[in-house]
Amino acid sequence: MDTIISMFYIGQRKMNVEHRSYSQLRQWLLGMVSITLVTAIWGYSNVVIRQGETTISPSILLWMRFSIAGIVMLPIVLRTRLSLRNWFFGLGTGVLLGMSVLAQAWAMLTVPVDEVAFITALYVVFTPLGMSVIQKRFPSKLIWYAVSFSLIGTTFLIGKLTLHLYIGILWAVVAAVGLSGQIISTTFLAKTMSSVQLTGLQSVGAGISMTVAVVFQGVFHPSIYVGMFHWTIIEWLWIGYLSILATVLAVFLQSWGQAKISATEAALAFNMEPVWTAVFVWVILSQGMTIVQIIGATLIISSLTLVSKPTQDGGVSSTG
Repeated sequence: MDTIISMFYIGQRKMNVEHRSYSQLRQWLLGMVSITLVTAIWGYSNVVIRQGETTISPSILLWMRFSIAGIVMLPIVLRTRLSLRNWFFGLGTGVLLGMSVLAQAWAMLTVPVDEVAFITALYVVFTPLGMSVIQKRFPSKLIWYAVSFSLIGTTFLIGKLTLHLYIGILWAVVAAVGLSGQIISTTFLAKTMSSVQLTGLQSVGAGISMTVAVVFQGVFHPSIYVGMFHWTIIEWLWIGYLSILATVLAVFLQSWGQAKISATEAALAFNMEPVWTAVFVWVILSQGMTIVQIIGATLIISSLTLVSKPTQDGGVSSTG
């Protein structure tokens, strides 16, 4: 009888372990799908921004994007009961998001868009390094293999690099560091507040930072205000997409998804954005993809398969 009871308890524990493993895998898959959807939304937004910049100042376009998103989410933020710490870091993460996007725009003034994309993709490296400092453990070899695949794929995807020492290089690096901070902060904050609350705080934080930036820039370059609000219906639709879908919805999906995966996995998944951008440019702007670009996209996707299992330590493990 004792043997039968022991076998029953062993079987029960095995079933519980298998159930937890299945549940963990399911949550991880949902998180990766959510982040991948974010990259698709942002990939198309790059095409929208490229079209919008032909008639609207980039700074004004980004200001409208984040300000409208902040206004939409402000009522939710005002009803939010959170600790002062969550308010501070939630708004701060939004500031990082807004300033990182602005730094990218400034980088493109002196550096080609494809080179800015490559430098900004360095958040794939900065994120695991940042997590290793926080958790005091170095990323595993598998993570570094995935990072290498991803960076090589990005290089192939954007084409040749002819980097020169322009100020834009510095701004692109600032954007990469800022996005790494935003990804890491979102991972931790998503565990202490709801996705809606975090979306609201980030939207408001980004809107405030962009308002300050546009006012400051307008003092020295008042020409950015020329034609403001006198936009066509198509231009308003572009602004609406960037504000509601590319900011409110995308930040919500990012917050929801990053509660289920590690910061490093999120950084690797976010590198799907240039892949989606290339696809949408091909479909919408009729700019075909070369064989080299297709290889680059394949390498980026392959990097995700190297980390295609859930982790419990924030994506950072011992080197082993």
